Amino acid sequence: MSVISGKWYPKDSSTQYQAQIEVTGDNYQLRLEPATFEQTNSLSGSWSQVKISDRLGNTERKLTLADGSLFTTANNDAIDQLISQHKSSTHSSWSLCLHRHETKMSSVLSMFLLTVVCVFGFVKWGLPWTSHWVAQALPQKTGEFIGKQSLDFLDEYFLTPTEVSDSTQQQIITRFNSRLKSAGDDQNINYQLHFRDMTMAGMSMPNAFALPSGDIVLTDKFVELSSNADEIDSVLLHEMGHVEKRHGLEMLTQNSLTTMIVILVLGNPDGISELATGLGTALVSNHYSRQYETEADEYAFDKMLQVDINPQAFVDILTRMEEYSGQDMDSENADSDRLSDFLSTHPNTQQRVDMAKKYSQCFEQGLRVCD
Repeated sequence: MSVISGKWYPKDSSTQYQAQIEVTGDNYQLRLEPATFEQTNSLSGSWSQVKISDRLGNTERKLTLADGSLFTTANNDAIDQLISQHKSSTHSSWSLCLHRHETKMSSVLSMFLLTVVCVFGFVKWGLPWTSHWVAQALPQKTGEFIGKQSLDFLDEYFLTPTEVSDSTQQQIITRFNSRLKSAGDDQNINYQLHFRDMTMAGMSMPNAFALPSGDIVLTDKFVELSSNADEIDSVLLHEMGHVEKRHGLEMLTQNSLTTMIVILVLGNPDGISELATGLGTALVSNHYSRQYETEADEYAFDKMLQVDINPQAFVDILTRMEEYSGQDMDSENADSDRLSDFLSTHPNTQQRVDMAKKYSQCFEQGLRVCD
């Protein structure tokens, strides 16, 4: 027989009574101290019908008796012993086993390492897969809405009106509409070209980027550095690849999921306001992943063969843009190309050159598909 002291609360009442519960076999008997409450058969019952709360450190344990009344006690060890003796009870010994593991440093470390591995696995593989699936499932109207919001943000904080002449703009737009639009795989995308100037640290930046809506922004310096129509069109095909593959939506979805996880874990709601501007900032900074850039390159090279553009044009403009952007770099920094390639989100220029060379050979052979 086990006797445990504690406090008893009648069902649906906050009045407490000092009490003892005696457990013999599979039966229990509650005795009040003093017997000021009318004791009836409802104060006894089967131990297997008692519901016991999980152990949490040394806080009081709650036992819900068969009649719905409540018995509380700080004698956790005695309760654990009863649980062990009545493993067939509805409560079982799961909570006891969990408490024992919580009090062992080795178990705590093991659970911590397991948690780290699970989190790493989700971030490494689960998050990209989920982001890809969600981005592909989103309707095009979602991309159009996000694109408009992003372009408004960019115009306010990063971009200024273009100085490219109207005639040059019209030539590029006309050629894009007649030569490139029809080559796209998704004819439901409403492509629109926008010309803007982008100056950072007093330097006009050559850049081109696409929004999920199909809006493609070309900067003044990019147009200036381009020596022919094929160079401009090759970059436009690359940006079409980002739109067709939904890279912008994937990136936004992944950032959103990451922010939501941080909010859930840390309880920090400040990250929500950053989601609306995160995509625009990332696009200006060219922060597409290497995988996205490689996929867009492959898409562009395939389309170049279809519309009769030598892929070498893409390499030429890319090299010229890189040379311009790095003209103020110290030679010491220029020598660290291998390290910067490792840290950069973009594929190394040489890797792109090698891929373009392969497609250029196919172009020279008159092939429209390059295996």
